[in-house]
Amino acid sequence: MRLVLAHEYFAVHGGAEAVVEVLHAMWPAAPVHALFHDLEGYGELPGWDLRLSPLQGLPHSRGLHRLLLPLLPWAASRLVVDESVDVALTSTSAFVKGLTLPARTVHIAYCHAPTRYLWDARDAYLAAEVPAPLRPLLGRLLDALRAADLRAAARVDRWIANSHAVAARIQRFYGRTSEVVHPPIDVSSFVPVAGERGDFWLFVGRLSAYKRADLAVSAFGRLGMRLIVVGEGRERGRLEALARDNVEFTGRVDEETKRRLLGSARGLMFPSEDDFGIVCAEALASGAPVVALSAGGAPEIIRDEAEGALVTAQEPDAFADAVLRVERQKLDPAALRASAGRFDVARFRERVAGIVLDASEKGRAT
Repeated sequence: MRLVLAHEYFAVHGGAEAVVEVLHAMWPAAPVHALFHDLEGYGELPGWDLRLSPLQGLPHSRGLHRLLLPLLPWAASRLVVDESVDVALTSTSAFVKGLTLPARTVHIAYCHAPTRYLWDARDAYLAAEVPAPLRPLLGRLLDALRAADLRAAARVDRWIANSHAVAARIQRFYGRTSEVVHPPIDVSSFVPVAGERGDFWLFVGRLSAYKRADLAVSAFGRLGMRLIVVGEGRERGRLEALARDNVEFTGRVDEETKRRLLGSARGLMFPSEDDFGIVCAEALASGAPVVALSAGGAPEIIRDEAEGALVTAQEPDAFADAVLRVERQKLDPAALRASAGRFDVARFRERVAGIVLDASEKGRAT
């Protein structure tokens, strides 16, 4: 079986990139198609056979790739897969699923999410990100990109969703069923601190508006307890102005530092509606409970009073109350770590390998 991989682009390290890195480890000889590789922002990928679109020759670092939005479907179509390939496995949240495939090649899409700014968050995106005079023009562009997204989705033979929440959105927007395979974590690489945990809670994520770090900062402003905010983004200045002295901002940290912080934190704050929320599973593997919004993929990871607390309202007081409830529960780090085994990388590999083999044997539907 000849297989190729594809991923949107390599710009920052996030949950989707963690998934494609596991896929590449499963098939290390497979070519990897992508729209571009931001070497400065992402770092090198030694040993990877990268096949990049014409966008690689254009400026795309430091967020400039957002200006290339109208070109993304065209660039994806310029990623041409060889006639001899049996299976294309794409890691997608936008347009790379529109790469050009031979008629015989089975296309499996591991979907992190149908693109939010094209579908359920279109109007919110325009209101938050686009100046009012430009919204009609950008709205028409998004409509054209949505049509391109539908055409690309129609060529997918089998869908894998990263959560049941995403599976529901695939059904809603593309009219397709999917198999749910949660993103992987290497449970063995997360080690809870021996003895008493630290005196702080954590927020880990990009400091963008939809991640709602402001709720964590405001909640801990009410509590007076220590909060460490890990991440970088356009919201940092506003969040720092909002924070009291008990809130510390670290910016980006390396993977080793993140694991050390998770291993000693009293808990993790996850106040946004996310498609899965892989950091929640990482927190459990580190023995830390999670206070999360009861929306998106988080309820598939966190059970109220078992792994932390689920909050139904995006309000600081509700999150502050949930932190105090978890503090009173004194959840067992060993039990939290055992719960994280549901998302271990070995299970991910087994499920995905089985789907790929089955799809290869059955071929494309006629």
